[in-house]
Amino acid sequence: MKKIFTFFSVLLTTITFSSYGQIFWVENFESGSTAGELVTAYTGPNGAWTLTITGTEGTSPNVWYVSCAENGHTTGVCGTGCAAVSPTATLATLHVGSTTLGDLGASYDVGGVFNTTTDRRAESPTINCTGKYGITMKFYYIMDGQPAVDYATIWYSANNGTTWTLLDSPPTTPPICPGGQGYWDARSVVLPLSANNNPNVKIGFRWVNNNDGIGTDPSFAVDSVSLNPSSTVVPVASYTVASGYTLCQDSCELFKNTSTGPIDSLKWSATGASIDNPRSDTTTICFAASGVYTVTMTAYRSGTPYTATHVVTVNPTPHPVIHYSGVHTLSVTGTGYTGYQWLNGLSPISGATTNTYTSASSGTYYVIVDSDGCPGISAAFTFSTTGIYGINAPVNNYWLFKNPTSGKITLHSGMPLEANINVMVYDAAGRVLHNEVWLQGATSKDIDDTEIAPGFYFIRFADQLSQHVMKWVK
Repeated sequence: MKKIFTFFSVLLTTITFSSYGQIFWVENFESGSTAGELVTAYTGPNGAWTLTITGTEGTSPNVWYVSCAENGHTTGVCGTGCAAVSPTATLATLHVGSTTLGDLGASYDVGGVFNTTTDRRAESPTINCTGKYGITMKFYYIMDGQPAVDYATIWYSANNGTTWTLLDSPPTTPPICPGGQGYWDARSVVLPLSANNNPNVKIGFRWVNNNDGIGTDPSFAVDSVSLNPSSTVVPVASYTVASGYTLCQDSCELFKNTSTGPIDSLKWSATGASIDNPRSDTTTICFAASGVYTVTMTAYRSGTPYTATHVVTVNPTPHPVIHYSGVHTLSVTGTGYTGYQWLNGLSPISGATTNTYTSASSGTYYVIVDSDGCPGISAAFTFSTTGIYGINAPVNNYWLFKNPTSGKITLHSGMPLEANINVMVYDAAGRVLHNEVWLQGATSKDIDDTEIAPGFYFIRFADQLSQHVMKWVK
């Protein structure tokens, strides 16, 4: 169907999109041709365009041309033929024309006489999107044809044209201008996440015509295609651990996000460990069992994941057992220990640093052993007539025992505290029964449990960096 052109002699500047200040790729189709240049002959500033036959075609299919036979315009301007913007420059477009009638702009042969069955895609050169994220494609276009029958679609490839996916089906533009032309319009579409930081992107324009003899010009023309990222900074995921990557069993450690570049969200994961706030920049991860853990922090930018992964080695906390060998000689069972320290009550015994100790007097004794840097304390062993006092399994260099001297329960640390610690006693229903401060610099803290009824309780002690929970049966 032949299109009637109205020619304008106007002075136009190159079309730009001022709101897209970070545009990194533009195609204006300035071929220099006034009519008839095939898309396969066009090489622009980004490289050569190509053509792929994407379906069954007739003997006289419609053709992709690159020329100013259809002039490029901005939104709201009626389509025109070739109009010069300088003595040597025109505003060319990529458009669908006719085999039988030649390049008359966006004017196509709808079929019925000649077999104009068409299914072909004009494809861009490779687009390097390295370092670009959240990419938006914008273009100006004009289209009528026959809705859902003779029409153009926009296609996308993430692997340099090996495979293609449908990106957009733009609507027709209103054909209400004088002379049968329509108004040009603008269209924006966000590229898939696979375009982010991808050096092998392509875009394509596909045109189909079913040769039924029905359709209205203009066919399809496109101009001023641009790609604009929301960010050009590549995020780098990273994190730190308060105590390093070798820890002790029953420890809770502070993990902190130190990623650089813009990220939208993050997530922590560590199979077998307990994570306090898996979506927070700073989280506490607890390791109840010894072993090797893989801790991964995944940072997301525009849906693209960036990961930081470290292996955390959790050494077992030793649990030495004191045995009485007669004549007040105490010994320790267990293997792999690298250090020993015997205590009388809470006081270290000078020189008592082997796996045996012969007591000089009655009392309550403990032994602290070391294994791969992880200290562990035994249960109490006493020579008094009141029997052996029980002790909780130690948690990260802290332990709980019944003090035979004061009659109270006592929290003990293997070294002076570096900061104040809040100590709270909860019952099984979660109610706080006791709350006080264990002061910086101290190694032990008595808790007055005289008003606490026999039963099952939890003792939580925490500072700003970590927290620990012990079970206590009174």
